[in-house]
Amino acid sequence: MRISGPNTSAVLSRICSRRSFAPHVQHLTVLRDEAGATVDQVTVVFNPQPRSYTGEDLAEIGCHANPIVVERILGVIASTGLARRAAPGEFTMRAFLNGKMDLVQAEAVRAFIESTTDAGCDMARRLLEGGLSSRIKKLRASISEILADIEASFISEDEVVAAEELAARIEPLAAELAGMSGDACRGLKVYGGVTTTIAGLPNVGKSSLFNAIVGSDRAIVHHEEGTTRDVIRERVTIDGMDFLFHDTAGIRTTPSGPEQAGVERAIAAVKASDLLLYVVDARVGLQPHESQWLGLGGTTILVVNKIDLVKEPAITETGYRTVMVSAKHSTGIDALKSAMVETFRPANPEVFLDRHAHLLSEASRHLDSCLSALSQGMTLDVASIELSGALRALGAITGESADMDILEQVFSRFCIGK
Repeated sequence: MRISGPNTSAVLSRICSRRSFAPHVQHLTVLRDEAGATVDQVTVVFNPQPRSYTGEDLAEIGCHANPIVVERILGVIASTGLARRAAPGEFTMRAFLNGKMDLVQAEAVRAFIESTTDAGCDMARRLLEGGLSSRIKKLRASISEILADIEASFISEDEVVAAEELAARIEPLAAELAGMSGDACRGLKVYGGVTTTIAGLPNVGKSSLFNAIVGSDRAIVHHEEGTTRDVIRERVTIDGMDFLFHDTAGIRTTPSGPEQAGVERAIAAVKASDLLLYVVDARVGLQPHESQWLGLGGTTILVVNKIDLVKEPAITETGYRTVMVSAKHSTGIDALKSAMVETFRPANPEVFLDRHAHLLSEASRHLDSCLSALSQGMTLDVASIELSGALRALGAITGESADMDILEQVFSRFCIGK
């Protein structure tokens, strides 16, 4: 547990058998209550300001991991009247307010803690190291320089700024922001998990494929059409990426009853998916009426199954990536997994948090509007307004122009103790 703030030393002297702590050194000591009774033998590391996580005096207390003991220690600390329990994210918020990190890096702490995949941990670590922060600060500096030149032209007649020159300076910045906004969509999926739906006509081997990918008999495999009447869900990690699998009923038109309900849920799952694995039987290929379902999801991979039953699979040119497999014998499953990962993994996804993606999109929109205003011969006042809007959006990402309401909203999502 942590204690941070100007009263840290006073709290330690009240509750510990030691009266002084050398900085940044782990000390073994006895922690006592107000009556002098021993509560636990603990370790204490005292980190004086500014060389601490929060930038304030901070103590790290290590105790035995019994919830009862932990509660007793928290009670002893509170009884001094010099400290209180921290709000969610308060330690990291203090670190931000004291200049130990910017808002992007603060959010990276939460992303690191909440990540459930190797890919997510790597993305959060890079965010914490400041790569995105540095890129955004450079963009802000470039926009600020352009805005300063425009404002100088308002003051002095000698300062003349041509619209063509401004556009030439803004265009590469707008292109960079557009690229970052585009990558954000995939980054969000890589971090949070790619919603993946397996669909196709009845009896093409969807459940067998599901089991082959998942690695267990999670779905019922049966020769009778319409066996899977509901959507089966499973989380699978492939090469450090999470795929949230939905195995669905066969898509077809049925008159009524449970099967029709299953088909409706299947189509809804396809529409909501980031990745659609559309399965066809290698013996018959893709039927003409199936094309209507291929583009319903985000990205589609056509999976030609049961290649073990034919010499030459029936393949229809669709424009979608096609992988041939035998789910029964697990042939081609590794190739399919590789295709799935390659489809969604950018080289180094920098943007994967919703707040960042939204603000980048807003900044991009402002620069596009600025370029449009310049091309239409509007006054530099309009360009100045749009550039200022882009600056505010980018500053809100790093925290330079974020108000307290935004900060409280961001840090309230943290767990206690961070």
